[in-house]
Amino acid sequence: MLVLVPVEEPMANENVSIQKYIMNSDSFFNQVVRGKNNLTEEDILKNNKQNLELGAKYFYIIEDEEPIGLIHYLPNNPFDNHCWIGLLIIHKAHQRTGLGSYALQLLENELDRHHINKVRLCVQTGNDNGAAFWGKKGFTKISTSTDSHNNPIDIYEKVQKSVKVNS
Repeated sequence: MLVLVPVEEPMANENVSIQKYIMNSDSFFNQVVRGKNNLTEEDILKNNKQNLELGAKYFYIIEDEEPIGLIHYLPNNPFDNHCWIGLLIIHKAHQRTGLGSYALQLLENELDRHHINKVRLCVQTGNDNGAAFWGKKGFTKISTSTDSHNNPIDIYEKVQKSVKVNS
C-alpha cells in the first residue's frame, strides 16, 4: 500500500541521504532542473533550507515501508499567495507504474484536508514527460516564466476537487 509520511526533519543526515538516493535515481530530471546529473548533500541541504524558510511541507512516498518517492509543497507561496507543489518525484526504478498518479491523489487528499482548492506548479521546458503527466492530471498551463535557476518554465494550475482515496 502506498502512503505519504511527513518528513519531520528534512535537514537531518538520514533524510538528506534518502532524498539524495531518490533524486539521483533520475539524472534527466536533475539535468533539466539543476544542469547536472547528480545532486550533492550540499545541494539538497541548500534547497531544503530555502524551501523550509518558505514554509514547505515534505512527505516521503512510502510503499511496503520503503521510501520510493518524495513530495514537497508550499501551502502558501509568499511570492503569489497560492499553494505550490515544489516536487513530486518517484525513484526511477518505480516510475511508469502508476505510483506517481496514486501519490498525487494522496497529496490532493492532503490539500483537501487543509481546505486548499487551487494548486500551482512549474515544469521545466524540455521536460516533456513531466508536462504530459501534469496535463493528464488536470493541470492547465497558465503562463511561462523562469525558475530560481534561470531555467525557462511553464506554470500550471489546477482547481482542486475533493478526491478521496481509500487507505
